[in-house]
Amino acid sequence: MRSHKASKPTRKRPNERGAALITAILLSLLLLAAGGTLVLTTSMTGITALDSTAEMQAYYAAESGMSRTLEVLRGNVDSNPAGTKATFHNVACTPGLWTATSGNNVNVATDGSTIFRVTSIVDLDDPTGTNCGDPNYKPTRLRIQVTGVGRNNALKNMEMVVNRYTLSYPVNATVTMPNGSGNPINFDLGGSNVTSASGNDAYGTAPPVAAFAVANSDYNSTNNIIDGCNADGTNCSGSAPNVSPADPLVLNGGNTPSFLESVKTARDFLYGSEGMELAARNQGRYFGPGDDPYASTAGLGASATYPDGVLTYVNGDFTLGPGNPWTGKGTLIVTGTLTLNGNFNWNGVIMVLGGGTVVRTGGGNGNIYGAMFVAKFAASGADSDVFAAPTFNTSGGGAANIQYNSDSIDRAKSVGGHSVSGIREY
Repeated sequence: MRSHKASKPTRKRPNERGAALITAILLSLLLLAAGGTLVLTTSMTGITALDSTAEMQAYYAAESGMSRTLEVLRGNVDSNPAGTKATFHNVACTPGLWTATSGNNVNVATDGSTIFRVTSIVDLDDPTGTNCGDPNYKPTRLRIQVTGVGRNNALKNMEMVVNRYTLSYPVNATVTMPNGSGNPINFDLGGSNVTSASGNDAYGTAPPVAAFAVANSDYNSTNNIIDGCNADGTNCSGSAPNVSPADPLVLNGGNTPSFLESVKTARDFLYGSEGMELAARNQGRYFGPGDDPYASTAGLGASATYPDGVLTYVNGDFTLGPGNPWTGKGTLIVTGTLTLNGNFNWNGVIMVLGGGTVVRTGGGNGNIYGAMFVAKFAASGADSDVFAAPTFNTSGGGAANIQYNSDSIDRAKSVGGHSVSGIREY
């Protein structure tokens, strides 16, 4: 029996030669494409990061321009040449007197890599600048546009509207006293040598206002007292106080300041989330009853350091008068009884809100140039509460002169600094 050795089969596939090489090349191309994509992505991420950084630099440069412009408006930056006060009128009409508002490029970074320039300052009530030639004209709102520039010429445009007043309210009488209770107002001015009250502008630029503004229910009694009679019209002695104009203004929805339209608005004005108590606390100008305001750093704002005066908020009773520095300026808010004692001088606005009581004692002479608001209401209660009858009694010792002064009022409205009502990119 013969045995045969099996032979290995042989396959000849010439068409498959080089397939491994092609596969390797395809895989290499795939890996190369993936690597290229990764490199491109990394490069684009870097470019995006640089662009984002440049845009942030431009944004912060624009913000810096806004801040520096506000510093000018707040009077913290000298003009060039020095000597020009940074009023809204001067900044709107002659912005080139301050570096920040000149319209030139101003460095934010010391190397000049980020800059800002103020591109526009417009008086919204006089966009064409017609009133720039009137030195007595006072803009109330300015729109300020700023461009910030970062690296690679990245740009951010921002604008804001700045109000000249911290508080904005109309003044239609030298002394305003709402009363919705139906009970008569406690009103006594004494004789002709005791109290004088005038709605004629002591500053000389504004039209006259009423000397007193009262509720309709108090008109007759107030008018009788101004005429030198008793509240009921009897016993007219002929020794009437000096009041001009003699007829009081009757308060209504059209002439009452918004914060005295109701007890609710008065409470919001004092105690609300944006009320005057909080504003005073933030400024370090909130005080309890007594003489603490006199001992404070700013006192009552009479010094030249405070050209507009200061905000002084007294939660309780306060005496303006002898034994203390008796001159004050700005806005004084008293929630209890305000006592005018001896010699005193006040330029601005006095608000006696809550306690709603003003009395005059002691000898001497006192002057208030500006305006007063006197309203009586509880610190808390129902929204439907009405104003109680206030007390305004200046028949005590000494003389008192109370006169409307538009400039003092204007300054008093600005004691908290200029307010920004809106800011945005555009």
